Amino acid sequence: MFDNYDDSLLYCRDLGIISETKPIRIANEIYREIIPRVLNRNLQDSIEEEGETKWYIKSNGKLDMDNLLKAFQEFYSENSEVWLERFDYKEAGPHLLLMAFLQRVINGGGRINREMAVGTGRTDLLIEFNGDKFVLELKLKRMPSARQKGLDQISRYLDTLGMTKGYLILFEIKPSSIIPWETRVKWEDISHQNKNITIVEM
Repeated sequence: MFDNYDDSLLYCRDLGIISETKPIRIANEIYREIIPRVLNRNLQDSIEEEGETKWYIKSNGKLDMDNLLKAFQEFYSENSEVWLERFDYKEAGPHLLLMAFLQRVINGGGRINREMAVGTGRTDLLIEFNGDKFVLELKLKRMPSARQKGLDQISRYLDTLGMTKGYLILFEIKPSSIIPWETRVKWEDISHQNKNITIVEM
């Protein structure tokens, strides 16, 4: 009997795309860059003025990450439910949407480094732009503990990079008919384990 998830994993392992050991990870940097780009290419091409780099650049040429993520919150609330239906693997959809949005902007002069733990509902992003670095932890709100676990995970990730500032992006997986957008879109700046974390919910 064909199991879509398990058989897909086996196929990817046979091709050398993902690691042989747990946690499941994309095997190398080339695949980590290519796979998300292929999966979200149509979406990236569909993002119009919201994805224009110039809207998120400060007068000194630096990237305004706060403004960029607030724009994505608005874009996500207006477009996600239509786009998520197009993805075969629905839980990957929110991450792919954000990566497509970021890629469209960052292409104007930066780089996105991705670390994806397949099947865990989380992705780490390190964005480099004009000498600055930004850390984003992407996490699905599967359980009430998602926020706390996400804070601990991004804190550890920041430690490995020697940084103290990061963004925790929490995606609600329940539909807006259950949790309306008016209550799920949130922005909060907190201190956690001596780190400055901005929690971005949607």
